[in-house]
Order: sequence, then C-alpha cells, then structure tokens
Amino acid sequence: MDMKDNVFRIIKIVFFLFCMFLIIYGQQTVGKLYLLMQLIGLAGLLFLLWNYNRKFV
Repeated sequence: MDMKDNVFRIIKIVFFLFCMFLIIYGQQTVGKLYLLMQLIGLAGLLFLLWNYNRKFV
C-alpha cells in the first residue's frame, strides 16, 4: 500500500463517522430538517457500501 491508499482510507473513515453522526443526531431530534440529515447520512453510507462493492463486481 502506498501513501495514496492510506489517505483514501482515512478519508473514508472520516466520512463514515460523519455520516453516522448525521444519522444519530437526526434520530435524537424531531423535525423535517433532522429527517433530511438522517437521509443524507444514509445516502453517504450507501455510497460507501457501493464504493466498497464495486471492485468485486
């Protein structure tokens, strides 16, 4: 693994944690804005899953 792979791995981990934060914070509150936060977090997790699985297809 080179430096580029390590940087992308760190970016993906930070992005995953940010998406989890959006989902958890949005779940604890009520309102349309917080629902939108949850949906954005879910879309981010789905993007990470797609990005992981595309090399196996």
